[in-house]
Amino acid sequence: MESVLADLGGIAAFVRPGDKVLLKPNLLKAAGPSEAVVTHPALVEAVASMVIDAGGSVFIGDSPPLGNLARVLAKSGYDPFMKRLGLTPAPFLEKLRVEFPEGRLFRCMDLSREIFEFDTVINLAKLKTHTQMVLTLAVKNLFGSVIGTDKASWHMRAGRDFDTFATALVQIYDKIRPALSIVDGILAMEGNGPNSGDPRPVGIIGASTDAVALDAVICALLGFDTDVLRTCVIAHEHGIGMADFAHIRVVGDELHGFPLRDFKLPKSVTVTWNFSHWNPIRRFMENHVITKPRIDSAECLNCGICASHCPPGAISEEDGAMVIDRKKCISCFCCHELCSNRAVRIVQPFFGKFLSLISR
Repeated sequence: MESVLADLGGIAAFVRPGDKVLLKPNLLKAAGPSEAVVTHPALVEAVASMVIDAGGSVFIGDSPPLGNLARVLAKSGYDPFMKRLGLTPAPFLEKLRVEFPEGRLFRCMDLSREIFEFDTVINLAKLKTHTQMVLTLAVKNLFGSVIGTDKASWHMRAGRDFDTFATALVQIYDKIRPALSIVDGILAMEGNGPNSGDPRPVGIIGASTDAVALDAVICALLGFDTDVLRTCVIAHEHGIGMADFAHIRVVGDELHGFPLRDFKLPKSVTVTWNFSHWNPIRRFMENHVITKPRIDSAECLNCGICASHCPPGAISEEDGAMVIDRKKCISCFCCHELCSNRAVRIVQPFFGKFLSLISR
C-alpha cells in the first residue's frame, strides 16, 4: 500500500499527527471478502495502519442500507484487525442539511453529519459493476454518506433518468471532497453488480486526490470509454475534478494486460434514453428494450426486503409470492442490489439484446 501512495507524497501528505481520520469503505452489506461486495478488509487494515503510524486516530464509517454498521463490519471480516488496532466504528446516524450554490440541480441534500466531523476523509471504494450507474467506484462510494433508507428516495427522485442520479452523486462528492480516494480492484466484481455480480481478479489498486480522475482511469483500464460513466461526464461538465485524459498524469507500476477486453458490464447497460415525456416511443422502449428486474420465485425467501426498500412501492406479496408491478417499476434495481439471496434477476428483452450487439 505504501508504494501506491508514494507518488502522492505518502500518507504524511494527507494525515497530520493528532488528526481524526475517517476511512469510508464500501460496506453495502455483510459479505465475506471473497464475494467482492465490500472493500477488502486487508486493504482497509493497511491504510489504517499507515494512518496510525502517521499519528492519526482512525475511525471506520458508513451507512449500510441493510443492517447496522457493527454487524456488517463483523460479518465482512473487519472485526479482527479493528480489535487488534483498537479502531472504533463510526456509524452515520444523524442528518445534516447541506446547501449547494446557484446553478446546481439540487440546492440542498441531507447527508451524514458525522462525515463532516473529521479532520480527514479517506475514501476506500470497491471496483464493482452497478446495474444503474454501470460502475461503482470512488465518486459513487460517497453515496454512503446518505443515511440508510434515504438512499431509496434518491433512486425515486432520479427515476429512469440516470443522469439525475449521477448529478446527485457528483454533488455529494463535491461537498465531501475526500483528501484521498483509493479503489480496491484486486478482486473486483463484474456482471450484475453491486451485490449479485461475479467476482473477478483484476489486480489493480488506484489512488488519487481526485476521485473523478481516478474513476476515469479505472474505467479506461477496464476497456471502456469514460462516457459510459455518467458521473465522470457530469463532473467534467461542472468543472468538478478532471475526466480529460489529456490532463491526467498516471504514475506507478507498469500494468500489463490492460486495457481489458472482456470485462462484463451489467445487462442493464443498453441504450441511454430520455424518459422525460410519456409517448409511444417511451412505451415501446420500456416494453421491448429497457432491462427490468424479475423475481425468481424458486429462489425467493419472501423476506420482504425488496418490497420495503422499493422506492416507488412497486413490489408486493400476492398469493405467497413477491410480484413487481411493471407500471410502477422505475428500473432503479434497488431490489436487485439489496437481495441477499440473488432471487432478483436482470431481464433484458430480445430487442434490447439486439441493440446491445449492434452497438458494440
